[in-house]
Amino acid sequence: MTECAEEYVNYFLNQKKTVDVELKDITTRYTNDIIASVAFGVKCDSINEKNNEFYLMGKKMTNLTFLRGLAFLLYGIMPKLSKAMQLKIFPSEIHDFFMKLIKDTIKARETQGIVRPDMINLLLEARKGKSSHEVIDAGNATAEEFSMHTSTPKPKKELTDVDIAAQAFGFFFGGFDSVSTLMYFMGYELVVNPDVQKRLQKEIDDTLKECDGKLTYEALIKMKYMDMIISETLRKWPGVTATDRVCSKPYTIQPSNLNEEPVHLKPGDVIFVPINGIQRDPKYFPNPDVFDPERFSDENKGNIKPYTYMPFGLGPRNCIGSRFAILETKTIFFLMLSKFNFIAIEKTQIPIKLSTKSFSIVGDSGMWIGLEPRSK
Repeated sequence: MTECAEEYVNYFLNQKKTVDVELKDITTRYTNDIIASVAFGVKCDSINEKNNEFYLMGKKMTNLTFLRGLAFLLYGIMPKLSKAMQLKIFPSEIHDFFMKLIKDTIKARETQGIVRPDMINLLLEARKGKSSHEVIDAGNATAEEFSMHTSTPKPKKELTDVDIAAQAFGFFFGGFDSVSTLMYFMGYELVVNPDVQKRLQKEIDDTLKECDGKLTYEALIKMKYMDMIISETLRKWPGVTATDRVCSKPYTIQPSNLNEEPVHLKPGDVIFVPINGIQRDPKYFPNPDVFDPERFSDENKGNIKPYTYMPFGLGPRNCIGSRFAILETKTIFFLMLSKFNFIAIEKTQIPIKLSTKSFSIVGDSGMWIGLEPRSK
């Protein structure tokens, strides 16, 4: 992650001037390169090689057209019918590209004895029945720490190359757009709230001194104000606006108004939970449109009502990549803000107006900001 982020920092430092950037373009390129490296074992440099094949395929894969969005919806509410209809979400071109990439990578590693600490290696180890994980810290204001050491027998059904490709493919799809959305709005809020940005830069400068100018994982996850900013960005601008769950037992939602009828849920019913609506409800978050990282300070985060903050979902079905997403976001902002100020320029849209033509949460005219080299 650090290597990928440093490529972006150096690219803009070489301009030796204030550079105008469109945040969605930059953040999708960065998340593409991170996932390419960590999940697929592929080296990408999308900031210098603007039209590399991996990035272009990623853009095609995550471009949620109306028909593709409809296919997703049908799979969610009518999975058996969708399978019977052989409904395709992604075109063969994308499927064939990623399948070939994964199979070639697995073959090269197994024949040449290559070991690289990434997702493919973990899945290959899992295929052999090996598992050993340790998480030192969640690195998020509302997540709890956990530690796990396990050794499991080889699974009865062996993971195939297709299974591994599917996991990497899902990892890409889940992390390409949603994480770039987090970075997009975090950059915007730092421009709109320069006092927040200055306080964060001080924390970054102090952290660099403590670790002798070289960023470490341990130093990064201890940065409380960085964590508070990311948590508040996820509260105000969740990358996924709703989540779904399947009802497991009968339940009745009693009416809250006199003219309403009770809602009876039965096992198998699909429930959609409006994450964005709940996290913007003034009943749970006073002045919800105000960007206030202090909501997630050590003194205040305990006051957040359970089940009202869920940018990564909740329970055993929450986002498996939440820690990964937070870490790559912290890494790029740490390194960028150590060298640049994020400033408003003529093309910066304040306040931002959201697009009504996109499935993703983005501004209707992009989000342009300036990267101004810091003078130290």
